[in-house]
Amino acid sequence: MLLTVTVDRDHAENVEDTLLGFGALSCTFEDATDTPIHEPDPGKTPLWNAVVITGMFAESADGELLAALLQNEIPVLNRHDIVLKDLQGRAWERVWMEDFKPIEINPNLWVVPTFCEPPNKHAVNISIDPGLAFGSGTHPTTLLCLQWLGKLDLSNRTVVDYGCGSGILAVAAAMLGAKRVYAYDIDPQALLATKENAQRNQVTDQIEVCAKETDLSIGADVIVANILLSPLLDLSARFSDLLTENGKLGMSGVLTEQVATLAGAYAARFQHSETEILNQWVLYSARKQVTLRS
Repeated sequence: MLLTVTVDRDHAENVEDTLLGFGALSCTFEDATDTPIHEPDPGKTPLWNAVVITGMFAESADGELLAALLQNEIPVLNRHDIVLKDLQGRAWERVWMEDFKPIEINPNLWVVPTFCEPPNKHAVNISIDPGLAFGSGTHPTTLLCLQWLGKLDLSNRTVVDYGCGSGILAVAAAMLGAKRVYAYDIDPQALLATKENAQRNQVTDQIEVCAKETDLSIGADVIVANILLSPLLDLSARFSDLLTENGKLGMSGVLTEQVATLAGAYAARFQHSETEILNQWVLYSARKQVTLRS
């Protein structure tokens, strides 16, 4: 049985805690108004102004009783805010898994949830657990970064995944031929997820998970950074230091109206290559400027 309730952001976590306390097998969050938000900062969970929360309960659960108890615990809720749906004998695990399908990045690169069969067994198939840290391949910024990596020749290259989240981009780079990949994040859960996904895809020998920014290797051929505009604006000099001459940089986590600001921050050190857009989100790629020597 599914219990769905629409609440404002301030009450979302309270509703989730209450549903889990009532015995919900899982809770999911969705945007109630189709409002775009940025990629989260490491360790943060972003929420929209209005949130749809769905609690999944055992088939035997009494929905009307749960709705009444929820209203009692959170008085701001009205009964019409709460929708009940019978799963009609369908296993709750299968209902959850139906939300995740293999994603084709290009004909030779796929992201495949751990419980799915690869549609193309001859392609590079990245096996990802959607339940781990941010980065299951479904967000437009993640897709843009994967598409960008898929167009590069990474054979024998060194790559930095700056703000690695689930590690999906680090794993992709390794599976696409990178010799060494440095995956950095300040969130311990992200580092754990990256390690687990590296093990799942058998690329642990190629990926070094970095808990400290100072562990990153100088002389990278490629940097991919799927984070927010604010930190990106402060990282131009650092990215330039990390990259080799003519090294390639791909950045996402910004919206179309923020591109000019990002471009201005990188103009002195990088030559713009291309701008790709997907659902208002942007991937901005550039090449490190060659230093002229007299």
